[in-house]
Amino acid sequence: MRYDVFPHQKKFILSDAKYPALVGGYGSGKTVAFCLKGIRECGLNPGKQILLAEPVYPMVKDVLQPTLEKVLQDVEFDYTYSASDLKYRVFWDGGWADILLRSAENYRRWAGLNLASFGLDEADLLRDDGAWKMGLSRLRDGNSLTGFVSTTPEGFGFVYDYWGDNPKEGYELIRGRTEDNTYLPPEFIKSLKLNYDERLIKAYMNGEFVNLQHGQTYYMFNREQNVQRVQYEPTLPIRIGMDFNVSPMATVLFQLHTNPPRIRVFDCMGLRHTEGELLTERVARTIKDKYPNNRYIVYPDPAGKARGTSARRSDHQILRDEGLEVRVARRAPLVIDRVNTMNKRFEDMVIDSKCDKLIKDFEQVVNREGTREIDKSNKELTHYSDGFGYAICKELPINSRSRGAIPR
Repeated sequence: MRYDVFPHQKKFILSDAKYPALVGGYGSGKTVAFCLKGIRECGLNPGKQILLAEPVYPMVKDVLQPTLEKVLQDVEFDYTYSASDLKYRVFWDGGWADILLRSAENYRRWAGLNLASFGLDEADLLRDDGAWKMGLSRLRDGNSLTGFVSTTPEGFGFVYDYWGDNPKEGYELIRGRTEDNTYLPPEFIKSLKLNYDERLIKAYMNGEFVNLQHGQTYYMFNREQNVQRVQYEPTLPIRIGMDFNVSPMATVLFQLHTNPPRIRVFDCMGLRHTEGELLTERVARTIKDKYPNNRYIVYPDPAGKARGTSARRSDHQILRDEGLEVRVARRAPLVIDRVNTMNKRFEDMVIDSKCDKLIKDFEQVVNREGTREIDKSNKELTHYSDGFGYAICKELPINSRSRGAIPR
């Protein structure tokens, strides 16, 4: 099998370690190397089964499957595919082996499999080491009996515990940097450097383990830099981040300027439910009464499309009926993406000091220990930062190709 690879990919693919891990930045070629590693395991284990997994099923269909098929075609291996059990039978001169594609979130369903090898792609997106341990327990039928992972680091999770912090015998850590991939377009590298803060560059470009999990969620917020008096500008549209909490319903009012600081939060409101009213309707009318004769663009929680404070209308429809322009994603952004976006945007943001609950969120919201999930145990926190995060993620995502333009 001949395939042009970078040094870090070759080291991973040909590793003699029983449990190698390729930890690298975005675009460093991890998934291609992961698939090539799986194909090599087929050659080492004719007639046996190799399992390749992604954290969730959509990643199997969107990432792993097309990459595997392209690599198989590039190396000119014949294969058949069975959609009913997500199985590829790979053929080469004198042999064959099966590659099973699976979702790691459903790792308990692997019980009963007899594997020669298994791999976890983007392993650090998993909550714990359950899938890894299950895979190890199924290594019982083959010549190599090896497990391997590839991932971009997401803090000090189980990949760090196994490969980064005093690894046990048989565990080998191989690093790859984004800039090691000389085929990437220069604008991709430039985009990452523009959109990520220093901590994320170390993780997402250099493949380093850094603290993305513990302590303050919005670690780039700085009261001295980000809090000052903000003047409402009647000639600019009012943009509204909204979290559909029954009580309070939290809203963050901000405007986008062409000159820095670009994001300016001038007001926040938190209205509580009273008997016999439509809270969403009251929130919309309160904003219009306080700031009349303007254009109102609201970025609500995507879940509001399905639910509502009225039996007949969703929250999104109520907002539209009140004359507000609704901009909403099809589904809520990943918490990791929303937090990363907010931390980057603090570089160009000011918040009026009267928005004390939003400021309190940014200073006091923390991650659940050992995860990148937000700790929701304090019911007084997260509502304002969540609502504001939906808005910023929708209009100014850190992967935006139009960072210099103000959304209309």
